[in-house]
Amino acid sequence: MPILDSQTMQPRRSYTIEELEDAAQEMRAWVMIALHAAGSGHTGGTMSIADIAAALYLHHIKHDPAAPRWPGRDRVFWSAGHKAPMIYAALGMAGYFDDMPVSYHGEPLEQFADIKGIQQTVLLRKLGSPFEGHPNCKKLPGIEVSSGSLGQGLGVSCGSALNAKIYEQDYRVFCIMGDGEQQEGSVWEAAMFAAHHALDNLVAIIDDNGLQIDGPTAQVCNVASLAGKYAAFGWDVLECDGHDMSEIIGTLERADAIQDRPTLIIAHTIKGKCVDFAENVVGYHGVPPKDGRYGDESLDAALRCIGVTDQFPPERVDEILAFADAYGQIAAERADAEVPIFGRNWWWNEAEDTQVEMDATRNGFGRGIAQVGADENVVAHGADITGSIRMDWFYKPDTKNEDAERKRRFVTCGIAEANMTEVAAGFALEGKTPFIGSYGVFSTGRNWDQLRTTVGYSDLPVKIADAHGGVSVGPDGATHQALEEIFLITAIPGYQMMVPCDAIEAAKATIAAAEIDAPVVVRFAREATPVVTTEQTPFEPGVANVIRYRGAAEQFVDAFETVLAPDYSSEGEDVAIIACGPMVPEAMRAAVILKEENDLETRVVNLHTVKPLDADAVAAAARDTGVVVTAEEHQVGGMGNRVAAAICEADLDEAIRFGMIGVQDRFGESGQPWELVKVFGLTGEHIAQKCLQLLDQ
Repeated sequence: MPILDSQTMQPRRSYTIEELEDAAQEMRAWVMIALHAAGSGHTGGTMSIADIAAALYLHHIKHDPAAPRWPGRDRVFWSAGHKAPMIYAALGMAGYFDDMPVSYHGEPLEQFADIKGIQQTVLLRKLGSPFEGHPNCKKLPGIEVSSGSLGQGLGVSCGSALNAKIYEQDYRVFCIMGDGEQQEGSVWEAAMFAAHHALDNLVAIIDDNGLQIDGPTAQVCNVASLAGKYAAFGWDVLECDGHDMSEIIGTLERADAIQDRPTLIIAHTIKGKCVDFAENVVGYHGVPPKDGRYGDESLDAALRCIGVTDQFPPERVDEILAFADAYGQIAAERADAEVPIFGRNWWWNEAEDTQVEMDATRNGFGRGIAQVGADENVVAHGADITGSIRMDWFYKPDTKNEDAERKRRFVTCGIAEANMTEVAAGFALEGKTPFIGSYGVFSTGRNWDQLRTTVGYSDLPVKIADAHGGVSVGPDGATHQALEEIFLITAIPGYQMMVPCDAIEAAKATIAAAEIDAPVVVRFAREATPVVTTEQTPFEPGVANVIRYRGAAEQFVDAFETVLAPDYSSEGEDVAIIACGPMVPEAMRAAVILKEENDLETRVVNLHTVKPLDADAVAAAARDTGVVVTAEEHQVGGMGNRVAAAICEADLDEAIRFGMIGVQDRFGESGQPWELVKVFGLTGEHIAQKCLQLLDQ
């Protein structure tokens, strides 16, 4: 079925097999250019799915790019949302963006009025662009549902397909999944559902490339035999070479003819297909060409491998990249404009008195897990992003070389966070100290019921690494930016939760968590953030630190004095900023701004433990200053509401002026980490501005 005009039901364009093959190569080229321009993204899976995407969008499904929500269209659900660059390329080739202007957060940019269609896809992952790191159905035509959390697409597809059955609508539903994704239990719930309801209008396609982030799928958590499993669940199973266009088309046509049961197509593919340096290379799951524009593993080399240098000569690539760079510059300027202006530039490392070392708190977790891993009673679990969150330092204590004895105590669970939690609970029942971890949206969100019922209700000392917290995760976008975990975890009885302020404190929190006889969550970030503590800085779980600015110093960290809250006596400060996580350095910078520009004294309270909350430190800050601002890189109120409750319960004699800094009831988005911190109002300047507002200055 060619691309249709939904009004006349006449073809808009038909493709021959040869033209489809050429289109797939052009799509690969656009994706590689976009990944290079973004500086991040997924090479492997986007290359492996290209031929299938071309076959679907340019030949097989009935759809109309001029009417993206035409009720009679076939639906394609991308459960593997990290392959978003190829979705964008396929939609662009089909014509979905032909009349769509280049825009920043929906505002058309007139300077780019001459740029239309597929070229816009090179704005991948840039702030304000609709081409987010994972697909957002509210921002682009042709995206059926937002995705990015694996294991959810097949269930959505079942609902759409059953709707067509119940309401007698003539459309078909296709669901694209990865082979590693089959490790998620929700996939098998949907598979059982589809067979039970005889959804013969549903076709699931598995991009069977054999690799996932942590290695070969067969080694991480073997899903074979997929054909046998799905057949046992009541599906008709077809297999094809996912890079043979004729075979793909023939298999899709065979699937259309199957009645009374859903169909699975296992497309055997090569991860990184057509880019020789990325083919079957685990390390190219989620990175762009490592050598940049030129070199052995570069964009230039990738375009040569794909065979499109006649269509994309260097001069054209230069122009395309210049467009992406110009857009990125506009986005950066718009982000800068979101930051309140003070008397001078107070940004990190841009002034003599804001010089600071940067290190990611995930590295601090890694150093902590490396230390506690020396205890033979500690076990660790991986959920396919082991290296990303530094969980692999458990068995690589020097960060490079594996320790065989530690590796024996490391359990690979695959893409299966709920099961990982239950497995860890089993170890805890046997007297071990298990650490589990993933991105926060998965390690404390997807498996919340397991954390609540099995771990919490049984009071098992499972330790949860809650990685990639906050919008500073950056280009991956909302699906991977955890902003809700403080709400989720502090609501469960018996849990403790720490949100360390920097890499040094993250290591201390991880080590402390291992010693606590309770479930503990340690929340930390991906991006490098200021190091504002030292090894000598006091740290006690459940006891806040008070930080006071003492005057400019060569290194930012040396401009402050930090003591345990019980050891601090009021100095008559004008305002208190109570913060957790990477917002503590921003609170400290706000304290500098307030002192140097307004001669105001600020008490910064580092609430590194949000449960149990140091209610005495909170009450003292409120009582002594009368003005409190909370700051968190989280949905506003996660920590702030707990602080407000503690102030109310303290029964203070006078009214307190109170404000909160945090993400204002919205999802995150793609962009560079520090751009997002600015756009979401999470800078020291924003905190200082809030303090001045409450002080009527």
